[in-house]
Amino acid sequence: MKPAPREPGAPRRRPAGAGEPAGRLRRWRRLWGALQAENVPRLVLVVCAVLLAGGPAIYWIERGRNEQFGGIGDGLWWSLVTLTTIGYGDKYPITPAGRLLAAVIMLVGMGLVGLVTGKIAAALVERRLKEGRGLGEVRLSGHLVVIGWKADMLELVAGLLEAQAGLAAEAVVLVNAAGEAANEELRQRFPGLGYVHGDTLDPGVLRRAGVAQARRVLVLADETGPRSDQETDARTVMAVMNVEDLAPEVYTCAELLGRTFVEQLRLARCDEIVLSRDHARAMLLSASTATGITPLVDRLLAPSGGLATVPVPAALVGRPFGELAEHLRREGGRLAIGLIENTGHTLEIKRDALRSAQKTEDVSQLLDNLRAVREIVSNRPVLNPPASYTVRPHALAVVIGDGGARS
Repeated sequence: MKPAPREPGAPRRRPAGAGEPAGRLRRWRRLWGALQAENVPRLVLVVCAVLLAGGPAIYWIERGRNEQFGGIGDGLWWSLVTLTTIGYGDKYPITPAGRLLAAVIMLVGMGLVGLVTGKIAAALVERRLKEGRGLGEVRLSGHLVVIGWKADMLELVAGLLEAQAGLAAEAVVLVNAAGEAANEELRQRFPGLGYVHGDTLDPGVLRRAGVAQARRVLVLADETGPRSDQETDARTVMAVMNVEDLAPEVYTCAELLGRTFVEQLRLARCDEIVLSRDHARAMLLSASTATGITPLVDRLLAPSGGLATVPVPAALVGRPFGELAEHLRREGGRLAIGLIENTGHTLEIKRDALRSAQKTEDVSQLLDNLRAVREIVSNRPVLNPPASYTVRPHALAVVIGDGGARS
């Protein structure tokens, strides 16, 4: 039985636990590197050496004179509690040499143990400070990465969290060069929001944001510098290319200010393109003719109760659109007005189509199938299709109604 198509932005199908051991190993390596930078391993070795030397030494000094030390184990226990300056008092030396050794171990312990704990605390605090400045590394999977900066970033993040049910601030990571102060306001408003500082075109910065483990990546038309529209769009294309190079299976959506680089984004395998200036211009032109479309579109784009896309039930894939429309009306009172075909990740869609295209022994039919695969257009809208129109795999239903849920 063929698996149901993955909806746009859904997590990639990975084996359970895939990538977790490697992620844990990387985290341990980073922590080990931070501890090495503070010379913590060497200090721990010194502590262990003093402990292992002090135990047998006190035993040999006190044996036969102090019944509290019946073996080397008693000496090691005394050495441990003395070195850590805990001093339970259950064992103590009575000979002058033993007391001298105890004084030395206590003085050494006060310095060494305090130094080790201080170094560990310093490493952890430095790590937390780096994360606060956006210099840390994200340890998430299945999250949303937002690359770039907008003047209305506060409203944008609020809209993202409102529009996507179940999306928490902890599962959103911002990548930009706007600076700590600008991002701190966002993080105070949305506690848990992730932040990675750096050039959005730097692959190292994208790696720190965990792009390869992300669920979706949204690339904005970056407004952090005084750039022309073409330069801004060119940077968007380069950012998408870097994302696709690091994570070819991640669903990527990008914003363009103009149409100049649309074809380049498609060649870069961008899954969804938003032409923000074109959409705003279309609304202004519509408003200028007094058609009343503007409030209608505003209502349709509301996060709830307006225009939405919903998955097509597996049983209705390959069936007429009329049956799907009737099912959606009957089950949730939703009005189906069309389909979005070839939704999801472009590479996955083409792989499935290629496998289906090769299931023929007719050479001419095979060539036609392969040509159709090459001409696949991602997120192709089909509005108001006839009732007999066949619902294809990798399609979402476009609905209006309170029962709709945004994808």
